[in-house]
Amino acid sequence: MSSLEVLKHARNVFSIIKGKTLKSKHKIVEVFIEIAIIVFAISLSLYLERWREEKDDHHIETRFLEGLKSDLGTDLKELRLSSARCNSMKQAAGYFLKPAIKINWSADSINHYAYQLFHNVYFFPNSNRYESLKSTGKLSVIVDKGLQDDIIDLYQTKIPDLQEQINFFNDFMNSSVKNYLIQNFKRDSDNNVLFDKSFFISAQTKNILSFYGDLDDVQKRIQATIKTIEKILVRLDKYPK
Repeated sequence: MSSLEVLKHARNVFSIIKGKTLKSKHKIVEVFIEIAIIVFAISLSLYLERWREEKDDHHIETRFLEGLKSDLGTDLKELRLSSARCNSMKQAAGYFLKPAIKINWSADSINHYAYQLFHNVYFFPNSNRYESLKSTGKLSVIVDKGLQDDIIDLYQTKIPDLQEQINFFNDFMNSSVKNYLIQNFKRDSDNNVLFDKSFFISAQTKNILSFYGDLDDVQKRIQATIKTIEKILVRLDKYPK
């Protein structure tokens, strides 16, 4: 029933009350009928509006969770690659931090580990979908509050913590390490970087490599983020359509 029809019935109530053609008893009956119609119409209108909103919210939820599953699958692959890079860099640093007598100083061995050392760690989360839903104030469309909490924890805590630690390590690589390499790299006749024993046994190089222990903090946050993503993906696989 439209607002005009509701207004029409409201006017009828006033007309009945003020009218002189009906007895009081009949007036009460007529007024009750008109009020009942108004109450029913408003209740029905509110019900239909709630039903429409719930249907729209369910549609938003379904589309968001389907897209989120794809986003998290991509993020998970990237995180595993980043984790593997952290491991290889930490392992390579550990190799050259051993006592010199325990290191194989052949060119192949040196190059194998040296080329794993000097890299940045990258992770670019697919967070646009989450940020878009958050900006509309519609996170509540995720009916499962446990799932909602995990998603918020991932994007508001786990990922920011990880990115902060990655940025800290990359700043170290792009400043201290880069400047040191510029000053100390040797090159062969073909202008290729030349790694040799003298480079890695120097105290300055060992000091640089000792800071690769910070990769443990990066790795810790990578694993925490992976664990949360995997938990969300398990929930999404079981989530009712």
